[in-house]
Amino acid sequence: MKKHVFVVALLGAMMAQVSPVNAAPASGVMLAPDKLPANARTALALDIEAAKRQSPKAFQALSVVRNDLPRLDANKRGRFAPIPAILKSMGKDALLPMLEELAFRGQPKGELTDSAWIAWRAGVIEAVGMLRDARAESVLVTILDGSETEFHVVRAAAAALGRIGTDTAAQKLVTMSKLEGAKRKAVLAGMGECRRKAVAVALADVAIATPDAATAKIIAHSLGDVGSAWAWKTSIIASSGEEAPVRAIAAKALVAVFVAHDGDARKTASNALMVVDDPSTPALIDAAKKGASRDLAAALDALAARFARNPTR
Repeated sequence: MKKHVFVVALLGAMMAQVSPVNAAPASGVMLAPDKLPANARTALALDIEAAKRQSPKAFQALSVVRNDLPRLDANKRGRFAPIPAILKSMGKDALLPMLEELAFRGQPKGELTDSAWIAWRAGVIEAVGMLRDARAESVLVTILDGSETEFHVVRAAAAALGRIGTDTAAQKLVTMSKLEGAKRKAVLAGMGECRRKAVAVALADVAIATPDAATAKIIAHSLGDVGSAWAWKTSIIASSGEEAPVRAIAAKALVAVFVAHDGDARKTASNALMVVDDPSTPALIDAAKKGASRDLAAALDALAARFARNPTR
């Protein structure tokens, strides 16, 4: 009973604003805590408060980065400030501060530019995914189920969930990949980070359906991610035991994209085939040449020659 009362009080304190009494409850930058499943919300609230006592500097460090966003945005060299790299340097202690920022109490956009706001939200999500901690799964799923449609943010959430890589995470991404709507391309773009057979099959299904060129390019890139020979050398990914079928599925689908499209989609498929580097690739290329036009046959010959001297090996 005492524990129940403590948890209720703790959640109330986390969801209340510090000052005006009639102000809205606190919210993370992606969602309010009451959007989380009750059990996950309670467990995270307890973990966050414990972490604040044990590792207060991690929360302070995240706040410093957040407050430095205007400068980081102004000095960025690419499209967005490099938030993931900065947060990754904070290590595992950053997980709970970042989850609090996303789902319990985060600073609102305020006067940030649109690019800074996207960089912050997508960057925090990406950094959470890099830690591959299952405690983040409920937050990431809730983000994907929410109203957010900004491409970079949704892609980051799909990729982060993919890195966690559980059976439920993989199935969630597979389900979302089949849903038409504003989030679909972003989910397809991020889900290649989930190196599971079910995800490879889902991506291959979309590839074989011969989508528009823009979607084909996205799919080709994600197939390169899911089948990446380099990624499969890491023990945490290889532990699923699904390397051989995943890489073979990715290679077959990539050859299909190469055959069905030209331009950027074909170029992306070619590059992805080098990344996947599956031993079935030469046979797949030979099979694709049967009945091919002269131009396509020439392109396939060039692909075979490139694969034979694969620069990624």
